[in-house]
Amino acid sequence: GSEDAVVAKTRTCPTARACATVTYMKPLLKVRTVTLGLSLLPNQPDAWDLELARAAAFVSSARRRLEDAGYEVQTTRISSQSFESWVDVSDATAALEAFRRLDATLLRLGVGLFNAGPATSPEGLALVPQIVALGPRISASGAMPGPLDRAAASRLADAILTISQTTAGGEGNFQFCASFNVPPKTPFFPASYHEGASPSFAIGCETSELLAHAMPRAGGDLPRAKALLVDTFTDQLLPLQAIARQLSQAHGLQYDGIDASVAPMGDASPLTGSFESLGLGSFGQSGTLAAAALVTGALKELPVDTCGYCGLMLPPLEDAGLARGAADGAYRIHDLLAYSAVCGLGLDTVPVPGDVPKAKLAALLLDVAALAFRLNKPLTARLFPVPGKAAGDAVEFENPHLCSSAVFDVP
Repeated sequence: GSEDAVVAKTRTCPTARACATVTYMKPLLKVRTVTLGLSLLPNQPDAWDLELARAAAFVSSARRRLEDAGYEVQTTRISSQSFESWVDVSDATAALEAFRRLDATLLRLGVGLFNAGPATSPEGLALVPQIVALGPRISASGAMPGPLDRAAASRLADAILTISQTTAGGEGNFQFCASFNVPPKTPFFPASYHEGASPSFAIGCETSELLAHAMPRAGGDLPRAKALLVDTFTDQLLPLQAIARQLSQAHGLQYDGIDASVAPMGDASPLTGSFESLGLGSFGQSGTLAAAALVTGALKELPVDTCGYCGLMLPPLEDAGLARGAADGAYRIHDLLAYSAVCGLGLDTVPVPGDVPKAKLAALLLDVAALAFRLNKPLTARLFPVPGKAAGDAVEFENPHLCSSAVFDVP
């Protein structure tokens, strides 16, 4: 987040006539994902192969275009409408065979991340642990239709616990979340899904460095911090939006927008440092919720085409500062719930005891649902029951994207 991280480049007009020199900022953001959404035809695997091949060609082309423009592109992804509309979930054996075939196609096409959309029925949700167990390529979600559906919350809790017991270290839950009020065409996994006959694409960003660049320069002045965030995000996102619109026109694909959410990754500048630069205390203390609201408020004012969450994500296992804070007991699971009332996402990558009772897990999901539907905002819960671990235990993961931390209590 240092000043020299932003380098002014100049581009002079190639024509003979006099014109102004254009100054722009070197990209501080990274492109977390270019996500292509498509609809698959029911029970037609040969047609799926063609659609997926076209999708893979597009995201590959988009990656090259963005990299040529100086952006680091971390992933490309493909998401579909709910798999319940393109496989027969009432026949679990046939459905799993279809997914095995699909997984082989993804491997052949070099597609590392595919989202099969939300399960909305008990039969579909019962299949999800077996789908996730096929390997790392296929993600899915379980959608809860309303805030008071105790039976749905119990089924979601059961899926989370089953995945924790049937995948190595319980890490299969990286590929699954419970989703509440999440709209289609959100580029971030595992809640992403598509709607509509025509394919379209969206972009998700990693913007932790923008916070690290903007917030310390405010000197604790909160309105100035918000204004600096709006200015920095706008300067960084407008050139990306221009490229996305060019891709849309060149490929004849609808462009859904940018999810400008602050979505950290382990090697990014810790969000905790940016928060604490405001002088409101350490992350988890009084003032943290105000800082979260400030960041999200700035994101809601951006003059760009946005989609998805467009909020602040606080995943304890994907931000080094948040991981350290969790290990130190600086905040609890209900603090994260409170912050999600004013920011984005909900409970993301939260490790919990491996033997957490299903009833407690379901009750926690009902809490997330209450916030999502009462505040009319998209939230998710990606919870990691860690086999053999209790609240407070240190925890490490094989997944290189997950930080070492400690297990949260579920009171």
